[in-house]
Amino acid sequence: MKKLKIAYLDFDDIRNPLLGAGQAVATLEVGKRLVKKGHKLEVFCSKYPGYKDRYENGIKYTHLGIATRNIRLNNIFYILFLPFFISKIKADIIVECFTPPFSVLFSPLFTKIPVVAIPSSFEAERFARQYHLPFHWVEKFGIRFYKYFLPASGYFENKFKKINPKVKSKIVPQGFDESYLKVKPEKPEHILYMGRFDIGQKGIDLLLYAYKKIYQKIKIPLVMIGYGPDEKKIVDLIKWLNLGKNVRLVGRKSGQEKINLLLKALFFAVPSKHEGFCIAALEALAVGIPVVSFDIPGLSWINSEVSLKAKPFSINDYAKKMFQLSGKKLNLGLRRNCKKFAKGFSWDKVADQYEDFFNFMIKDNFQ
Repeated sequence: MKKLKIAYLDFDDIRNPLLGAGQAVATLEVGKRLVKKGHKLEVFCSKYPGYKDRYENGIKYTHLGIATRNIRLNNIFYILFLPFFISKIKADIIVECFTPPFSVLFSPLFTKIPVVAIPSSFEAERFARQYHLPFHWVEKFGIRFYKYFLPASGYFENKFKKINPKVKSKIVPQGFDESYLKVKPEKPEHILYMGRFDIGQKGIDLLLYAYKKIYQKIKIPLVMIGYGPDEKKIVDLIKWLNLGKNVRLVGRKSGQEKINLLLKALFFAVPSKHEGFCIAALEALAVGIPVVSFDIPGLSWINSEVSLKAKPFSINDYAKKMFQLSGKKLNLGLRRNCKKFAKGFSWDKVADQYEDFFNFMIKDNFQ
């Protein structure tokens, strides 16, 4: 099997203090496994304060644009600079991670190297509503230029194929570290949220309003792992709801600290309004912790054997589902299924499937 040189266009970086979101995790986890297989991998990502071009786990990280504390400004300059760099890239495959607010970066127009798109951000409609600009028109126009697509779910594949039915695609979900399967949940001490502190996408306001309705009945605190642009707004909302004694923000956690908090969770709260996949939810399931979420397309991969899903963005229904899952019988019933469900996902399997698709792309371009 040919050893490939692979270039990733990923705005995010696992060390970016302004973001460091799910796609950055996926790029690192898949990338280091591809490197172990003998492939070479370089990630072109945005600059940020304190950034350093580096090698990590055999992956070369190269930063583009400007390094300010304003992530939107960094994003704009990354998008503007990228076309000039794409034409200079020397690789066998280019992986383009869709980038807000347009999603598409139009990479196929600037190179003859085969490009495969990954829908890490595939929601230009949301940004169009937020900023009152026609980003979704750009997304729909740009999708037509892509020949290859690697969605994490059937929802995103169908969305893409409605505009570009000729695209060659394969559904490859995200993964988790299989060491999570080896640990066992402990006596529950809290409800757990883990993710970026971004109210617009992650729905943290809806979670807090729902928790307010039931916290006196279930008498268990809410712990929130993460960081992000809306942290002050979240702190202010907690104070306004008089939940200061019941909600704890513990910052960014990783490694054993993160696992310890997962092990002691009664259930995992995913109040997201939009999701590409949600690796954090998969990690919770791998540990053996059931999930409460809204019934949104980005979480369609999670079934009813391991989760309860509320009507989209209904605070009352989300509170109801949280209260139901705090019941011992139902909670234990779902816990029995979590690890078995999670076994269908792992970073090793994801890397294998990516490698297979990359080799298909190489052969397809020589036919």
